[in-house]
Amino acid sequence: MQKELTTLFTGRQVISLGTVMSTNSYMADLLKMRVMPEGTLLKAAIQSAGRGQGESTWFSEKSKNMLLSFAFFPRFLLARDIFLLNKAYSLGIFDYVSSRLGPGVKIKWPNDIYWEDKKVSGILIENQINSSAVIQSILGIGLNVNQESFPDYLTNAVSMSMVLGKDLELEEEILDLCNCLEGRYLQLKREEHKELNADYLNVLYRYEEWHPFSANENSFSGKIMGIDPSGKLIVKRTMG
Repeated sequence: MQKELTTLFTGRQVISLGTVMSTNSYMADLLKMRVMPEGTLLKAAIQSAGRGQGESTWFSEKSKNMLLSFAFFPRFLLARDIFLLNKAYSLGIFDYVSSRLGPGVKIKWPNDIYWEDKKVSGILIENQINSSAVIQSILGIGLNVNQESFPDYLTNAVSMSMVLGKDLELEEEILDLCNCLEGRYLQLKREEHKELNADYLNVLYRYEEWHPFSANENSFSGKIMGIDPSGKLIVKRTMG
């Protein structure tokens, strides 16, 4: 059965590109030049300079994976609650990936998607805020779908097809991702903050488990106990 897009707005307008330096950068430039509907999706076959969190880059073979950016305008969200947007996006991608790969899927703080101990998706969120609200949000998603191998330096990368043992129809999978994303975005719009917070913690990678951590060049054993309102990890040390 052919998959269908069931959203109100997410992915209803699509811009398709061949090669682009960065889908997020391209989307940001478009938004400076013209007004676009909320949920506009920009997708590319390959990025020549894909960006991840901080200084990291995103590697993908041509036409094998999802390289996407969405434009959202969550003016309903107070600036102080901006990490809830991260939770909604992460959970939307989690919902999609876990529907394919099962219970081994987790969210690694703040917003990577893991299958067991391997990374299947990364997210880059770029927001514009004023003194009170979030004016604009660009959600960039790199999701490994059909890639069969990765460079040696990407030691913990995995694709959905590597887990499932078969290739997926990329365009149909994007439709399902859009459906999942909008579900969580509308949940945020309905101010279901407690539900989002609980769901995020429930699927957080290594939540309430002892593992090595590092902070301020110090290494220690710790356990994730929660997330503060600004999005920072609350970690309990073995020594208190």
